[in-house]
Amino acid sequence: MSRKATGSRLSGAHKLRPHWNDWQSRVNSVSSSQDEVKSREFGSGPLYDVLASSCPEQPAVPSNVYAAADTHQEEGGYEAGQGVCDTTFDWKSLGQELRPDDLTTDLIPFKHGNRALASKDMRKSQDRGMAHSEESRLANLLRRVSREDDRDRRLATIKQLKEFISHGESRGTLVKQLDTILSTLNDILNESSKMLWELRQDAAACLGILCTVLSYEAERIFKWLFVKFNSSSRDEVKLLYLVAAQRALEAAGERKAFSHIMQMVMSNLQSILENVDTPELLCQSVKCILQVAHCYPHVFSTNFRDTVDILVGWHIDHTQKQALTQQVSGWLQSLEQFWVADLTFSTTLLGQFLEDMEAYAEDLSHVVSGEVLDEDIPPPSVSLPKLAALLRVFSTVVRSIGERFSPFRGPPITEVYVTDVLNRVLACVTVAKQVQFSEAVLTAGNECVGVLLASVEPCGQLMDAVLAYGLDQLDCCQACGPDYNLAVLNLLTLIVDQVNTKLPVSFVEKLLAPDSQLLKLRFHQEKEVMSAVHGVYQALLSLKNIPTLEAAYKMVLGEMACGLNSLMETLGPLEPGTLCPNIQHPAFAPLTLPPEKAQFTIIFNLSTFTTIGNTKNSLIGMWALSPTVFALLSHNLMLVHSELAVYYPAIQYTVLYSLYSHCTRHDHFISSSLSSSSPSLFDGAVISTVTTATKKHFSTLLSLLGGLLSREHLYPEARKLLLTWAQEISLLMKKSDTYSPLFSLPSFNKFCRGILVYRCVQSAVGPLGHEGEASLW
Repeated sequence: MSRKATGSRLSGAHKLRPHWNDWQSRVNSVSSSQDEVKSREFGSGPLYDVLASSCPEQPAVPSNVYAAADTHQEEGGYEAGQGVCDTTFDWKSLGQELRPDDLTTDLIPFKHGNRALASKDMRKSQDRGMAHSEESRLANLLRRVSREDDRDRRLATIKQLKEFISHGESRGTLVKQLDTILSTLNDILNESSKMLWELRQDAAACLGILCTVLSYEAERIFKWLFVKFNSSSRDEVKLLYLVAAQRALEAAGERKAFSHIMQMVMSNLQSILENVDTPELLCQSVKCILQVAHCYPHVFSTNFRDTVDILVGWHIDHTQKQALTQQVSGWLQSLEQFWVADLTFSTTLLGQFLEDMEAYAEDLSHVVSGEVLDEDIPPPSVSLPKLAALLRVFSTVVRSIGERFSPFRGPPITEVYVTDVLNRVLACVTVAKQVQFSEAVLTAGNECVGVLLASVEPCGQLMDAVLAYGLDQLDCCQACGPDYNLAVLNLLTLIVDQVNTKLPVSFVEKLLAPDSQLLKLRFHQEKEVMSAVHGVYQALLSLKNIPTLEAAYKMVLGEMACGLNSLMETLGPLEPGTLCPNIQHPAFAPLTLPPEKAQFTIIFNLSTFTTIGNTKNSLIGMWALSPTVFALLSHNLMLVHSELAVYYPAIQYTVLYSLYSHCTRHDHFISSSLSSSSPSLFDGAVISTVTTATKKHFSTLLSLLGGLLSREHLYPEARKLLLTWAQEISLLMKKSDTYSPLFSLPSFNKFCRGILVYRCVQSAVGPLGHEGEASLW
């Protein structure tokens, strides 16, 4: 048995933690709705700051007066029994500070010296009063936030405390009372009432702000946080300690205020990451680590491999919810600079994933061959989910390496390397599909093939294998969900883009055949799936190989002709093949579509022509295809068919709008209609230039607009579009004197007659009041 023994994976790169390799399931809990802890904005500044700053020459007011005033403001009155002298801090009253016998009298006398001396002493007294005022204010806030029973008052108080802490001038007071502050906030974090979660979040924010304001005390506060985290037995409290750490790191930002302690912080965060066992704590600890990686990359780089080991373990734990797996994938991809800086580790990790994939594929191959299974070989029910998880994490790491995962950037990522890896991944997924249909494996496999295919242009046997794989996956769409369908459609779009000029006609015809799942997916109820189908069509109609493009174009037109014939047959008996003879295709000729399906098919297919019709001066759109886009829209799709316009007005409007978009992109072909250029020779063949090929387009357009405007029965939205169109053409014709010969064209006379007929009809039945009509006249 060639399957590698458990525990051998990644031995050649970096020694991973055993828990990501032994497939032990973690606790599967719902992702916390408290994942994002949002802080509230600070309120307005306290009243005492305004009073103190606005009257610098006035005597200082005792802090107990501020405390009483604050209590009165918050609670509607003064507390009973509270005097004007607070003995907590044992400081002199205002009268004591200003007693005359405290003044020094042995100074050099000068005019008004006593007044100046008294003023100086009062300022000293004021400074001392402000310091004590801050201490009293802080003590009062801490006391009230701890003892207050009313929830709303506590919330208001904690916000005032947050503002006080963030105030830069109160640092000295904060340092003196640091132990008390930490103790009070810690008590709030450990409260058990779910009704106070917002209060506890604000307390955690206070801790983070405190750490930032007192950056010289940051080491002490961070150590206190980590000690409390490790000693706590409640996950929700641990979460709040991590929220506090994150707030501190975010507030410090790139100012490098914590540079001297960041290695200690990172080591503790790494230890926490290694031991968390719930998604909520994982998310919060990773947020802290990513903040370190962003602001202190030199510190995080030494922990990069260890962090990846833990996150990979969560990524391949298939018992976790998909949302968490996607989140972990996003975290890993956000570390692109570290993946690129350590390419040896990155490619070795990919190699180990690939070896594990092949080991599980080999286990599955024994089921296909019918061999008696060894007891050590896991059954498909175990191997398939693990194979899917390995395919997903492989894709994540490739995406994490980013643009550096390209043969054009040089070793160790070479074309040979990518080709080899892609072949091995295709083989693993193919074996798994032969054993048991697993949507999870196939979805992950398609994504993995896609990220690899984006880095290489397949050719030869690899191209054949990729094309066969894509068609095989498309056949499974009918039995699978939207995620699988999206993965397949995105893969097909990528295959068309990457192979492009080498794409064989047979592949295109199979994709667009009447029985193809691609055509059926257009009717999918999920808009994302329908949009992805549209992407495949546009990729096919953007091919640079003209024979292959023409094959796709004719298939699309053939289905549209089938739809038009089906709609016309509902209006009366028709001879088979009498309509749209120039765009029919043998594959669709014998088919008849239901009216609703036929109408949707025509509109959908028309919308895919934008890549051809709206590319300005495109040789392919102008003359390489037969019929050209202009001829198709103006003639072949029976734009002026009266019965079709009456019973299926959406068809006529869609064709009209597509033609309008095409003509607007080329300035309605006015300039080319004046050209007298002749055909040019190229490689011995006579090929009309773009100008020559479009010489008669403007005249055709004028005749078409004149004929449609004179129709009595016309869809109102179509008529509005025609009036807007006529206005644009009229303004362009007036723009330059060189366009004066156009006024003598017979088609211009028809254009004018159509407008006059429409005007006469509207005069008889009443105006529509349309803006385009008003401006035209």
